Amino acid sequence: MKALSAETVLALHGLHLMLRTRGPVSSTQISRSGTFASSQVRRVLGKLQSGGLVRSGSGHGFELAKAPGEISILDVIRAVDVPEPPTAPCGGDYDACVTRATCVLAPLCRKTEEAVQESLRAFTLADLDDVSIDVPNCLDPKLRTGAS
Repeated sequence: MKALSAETVLALHGLHLMLRTRGPVSSTQISRSGTFASSQVRRVLGKLQSGGLVRSGSGHGFELAKAPGEISILDVIRAVDVPEPPTAPCGGDYDACVTRATCVLAPLCRKTEEAVQESLRAFTLADLDDVSIDVPNCLDPKLRTGAS
C-alpha cells in the first residue's frame, strides 16, 4: 500500500474530530488537537468541502456532509490527494504501469492494488467512532518521541 500523505492524515484527523464531537469543529480546534499548521488545516478543509465530505456548520466550523458510514477512506484520499505519477517504474500502481503487459509481477500488482482499493472503500469513518479523540494521529510528534 502506498503511504498516506500528511494531508490525508490531517483530513482523517479532522473528520474523526467532527465525528466524535458530533457537531461543528473549527479549523483552530483541528489545528490545536493535531499539531497541524492552521494554513494546512484550512487548505485541507477546503478540499474536503469541495469533495462533498464536509460543509460549513451552523455557527462556526465544519461538520460532516454525509453519514460517517458513507465516507470511505478512499473518498478522503480522492478528495485530498493529487494523484502522483508512479515511480520505479510503476510504484505498485497497476493502472499507471506502462510495462504491465510484459512485467512478471503484473498479476501480483493487480491483485494487491485491487485488495488495497477494496479495503479503502470498505473502511469508513464510522469504523473510527470507537476511537478516542485523545489518541494521537500518526504524524503527532508525541508518537515519534514517546512523550505523552
